[in-house]
Amino acid sequence: MDNITLNRFKELLSVPSKTYQEDKMVEYLSWVLDSMDGVEYYTDEMNNIYATKRQDGFNGYFPMFVAHTDTVHAMVPEIVVKEQTLPKPPTFGRTFDDTQYDVLKAYTPDGNPTGIGGDDKCGIFICLELLRVLSNVKVGFFVSEETGCTGSSKCDVKFLNNVGYVVQYDAPGNHLITEICSGVRLFEENGEFINRALPVIQKTMETDMEQQSHPYTDVSQIKKKSDVSCINLSCGYYQMHTPNEFVVLDDVEKAIRTGINLVNEFGYEKQEFAYEPPVYTYGGLFNLDDAEDDSGDWDNTLFDGLDDETYELNDHKVVVEWGGVTIESNHTGDVLYLDEDDAVELYKILRENFLLKGVE
Repeated sequence: MDNITLNRFKELLSVPSKTYQEDKMVEYLSWVLDSMDGVEYYTDEMNNIYATKRQDGFNGYFPMFVAHTDTVHAMVPEIVVKEQTLPKPPTFGRTFDDTQYDVLKAYTPDGNPTGIGGDDKCGIFICLELLRVLSNVKVGFFVSEETGCTGSSKCDVKFLNNVGYVVQYDAPGNHLITEICSGVRLFEENGEFINRALPVIQKTMETDMEQQSHPYTDVSQIKKKSDVSCINLSCGYYQMHTPNEFVVLDDVEKAIRTGINLVNEFGYEKQEFAYEPPVYTYGGLFNLDDAEDDSGDWDNTLFDGLDDETYELNDHKVVVEWGGVTIESNHTGDVLYLDEDDAVELYKILRENFLLKGVE
């Protein structure tokens, strides 16, 4: 990575951005987009950003690239980004050798490690670089993905009207392809899209790719609102959601080239794939029989396989979704997200203190 590009990346990584505290990142992205020739953009009421770059006379379907603007890390007054060399740790089924890679890692000014937020600042950076080099492209930056895709669930559908296919960069490592997300199939199994895309991705990333299911990310919401093939790819971050998170520069560069090569492969065609609503069988939110197995142990996959289901209470709205539960105040708009482990713990507390009171 040349010094100019590296400095751009380090600058972006130094912008703090925690879920529901993304104003600085949105302001930074607006400033960057204002500086780009030929790029038009707007923000919606959620603070999602929609950017388009179009040559005069273009009338094809746009490739669209997607990332999210929030991270899970606590806000700190200053993020110091340092260059280091580190080996890659085991990551989602892939074990690496002891090769040392050029990486970026984040610290507070007093030297304590803090999460660099490669999930999903790597994705943001890749999307920005693709905006720089591609002639006709759309990009979406969505807020609050880490709490269940809050921003992309409110995506402006009109922006998707002339999109031909969607690529999100929000998977760790350098080897993952998401084919199913939140129970939603993103592209046809063994269909033309993946059969053409896979060789391109593997050749550019220089590794064998593994197709997997992903708990949730924005592309699942976009798939629900569109009739095109979507995909989510690795973008070079490791030890996600920890203070020791770091990003591998070589993986990020290859992910950028992968985006370029996918556009070279598909051009401005529409890669059609109709949304297929998942079919699930599951118990209700408080189905006691489904929560505990024969051994008496609690099943932490209680919320696996759920399509979004909303419960309207007097003072709150509860959305049960794949991976957890979102609780939103009807009065203040404040939102609390519980992942499946915390949701099960809450369920146990409610069961013990309310549901079973007076039951012998």
